[in-house]
Amino acid sequence: MGRLGGFARGAPFTGCRLLPREADLATEIQVKTAPTSWLTSLAILSGLAVTARSAGAQTSCQGSSGPDVMAGDIQQVANYNASGGLEALSLGTTSCNLGTVWVNWIANTNQHPVISGNLYRFKVVDGAGRFEQVGLSWPKHTFFALSGTVCCTSCSADFTGAHLGVGCSDVNSAMSNGTQGEMGPRYQVDAYTGVFTYPPPHPSGGNTGRLEVSISDLEPSNPSGTRYFGECQYVAADDAAAGHQNNNASYRELALAGSGTSWNFTLTGSTQRETQAIRAWPIADPGVSERDIQIPSEGLLILACKTTQLGGGQHHYEYAVHNMNSDLGVGSFSLPVPSWVGVTNIGFHDVTYRGGDGVGGIDQDGTDWLATRTGGTLTWASRTFAQDPNANAIRWGTTYNFRFDANTPPTTGTITIGTFKDGGSVQTTADMPSGPPGTSFCPGDGSLPTACPCGNSGGSGRGCANSQNASGAVLTSGGSVSPDTVVLTSSGELPGSLSIFVQGALQNPGGIVFGDGVRCVTGPLKRLYVKSASGGVAIAPGSGDPSITSRSAALGDPISPGSTRHYQTYYRDANPGFCPDPPGNTFNISSGQIVVW
Repeated sequence: MGRLGGFARGAPFTGCRLLPREADLATEIQVKTAPTSWLTSLAILSGLAVTARSAGAQTSCQGSSGPDVMAGDIQQVANYNASGGLEALSLGTTSCNLGTVWVNWIANTNQHPVISGNLYRFKVVDGAGRFEQVGLSWPKHTFFALSGTVCCTSCSADFTGAHLGVGCSDVNSAMSNGTQGEMGPRYQVDAYTGVFTYPPPHPSGGNTGRLEVSISDLEPSNPSGTRYFGECQYVAADDAAAGHQNNNASYRELALAGSGTSWNFTLTGSTQRETQAIRAWPIADPGVSERDIQIPSEGLLILACKTTQLGGGQHHYEYAVHNMNSDLGVGSFSLPVPSWVGVTNIGFHDVTYRGGDGVGGIDQDGTDWLATRTGGTLTWASRTFAQDPNANAIRWGTTYNFRFDANTPPTTGTITIGTFKDGGSVQTTADMPSGPPGTSFCPGDGSLPTACPCGNSGGSGRGCANSQNASGAVLTSGGSVSPDTVVLTSSGELPGSLSIFVQGALQNPGGIVFGDGVRCVTGPLKRLYVKSASGGVAIAPGSGDPSITSRSAALGDPISPGSTRHYQTYYRDANPGFCPDPPGNTFNISSGQIVVW
């Protein structure tokens, strides 16, 4: 079975039945398809009828100088038949002029707004929330402004349709916004200045240009699980010239039902006016923080991020960068990650351009950004503008994601976002991995007053050399002290060697010879854990073990906040001929860690 008129089966539009805002939608359907000779009289009638009705929730009107257009309502969804593994929809919008001057709505010129549509999905993956853009449309060029009062209580109308009057609203049905013959590519639009090429090339064939989304990105929505959000953004030159380009986007939650190749989006909740969809993430996922980044004399970027504690000393770091209206775009994202921090599961997510939406009618590149970690910095980057003007930059109206897991808790640091077209950068602060909970001490590298027993100094910062590793064993720490998720890792031991993790309340700064190594941990010693080194690496506590503080308390040494403990790992080295001075020793010891709890 197909879908009537492009709307989903069961949607509130069949035949002549009208959706919510029925006076506005009826007028829009009549006026925007009527012969030119009827436009003025229909506009007058619609303006009188709509102005007379009771308005809904009101927005601050005439609060800004000059023209000020924004998406006042997302009032309709049109669903189209899936094709080629892609579902498609379009969103109906009602624009409002909140300013003190008419907004140009002039046909056959570039002095009118364009409307873009975006689709976002919130989903929890492996215990951490993700807010990703999964679809975008070509902008729709809109003509002939109506004179409703969806946002404001009064409307100073221009009944010629060439301007959206002060306090007035104009409606576009979902089908109208999905009309391919009125669309143009995004790359021709500068969302910061509002300037665009006119007339544009139009998409053609199938659902090209509509808000397409891969069927693989769809699953039924659930208020406590996967959720979807539609966003619409208006761009207009006179609005931008008045400095009002940052309030043009609004979002509304969508419900999704279906399976296979048959899916239906419907509206739920209410339109969140003058609010970008990225701001729905902290509502769906408490604990998300946001940063607005205004590029000087250019566009607005929004960084949203969240750190999720996964357990076992692991933390997931999730970032989303939204480009509201920067024409420069974003070409790189970087943050400091200390070299000793263990990083895994590095990821990236973008959104796909389709139908020839790129310079020269070629799709903008979809190559994933390469992630590199050098010099204590983790960086994702696209190809540069000089290398390819169609490189996969974060362009206006899009959001890209960056993510990884790390074995240290968050601290606040500086994020650097590189701008694409000019090679510049802007900075803000956000969560990023902190250093380890412990600091290194007691190296067997020859720097202590006590030398390794038979000249077997190890590598810098490591324990004395052993029979299979000339660098010696090093003890590192990860996790956090509050709550206690600290994990100690001794690496560089012999494979399969028996390893004992010891704790002391005091230290001997000069060290003493201990087997084939040098021990600095002293005071009453506690044997916390006994492990076997797998591949020369021993880790404690392991799965199912009590935390260090719990284990210490059970051994009669409760650890109070602010107190200090010292740790080393001694391990078996059964080669008696490796270090015969003193003779008969068959064990060695790692460097140490000092942890302030």
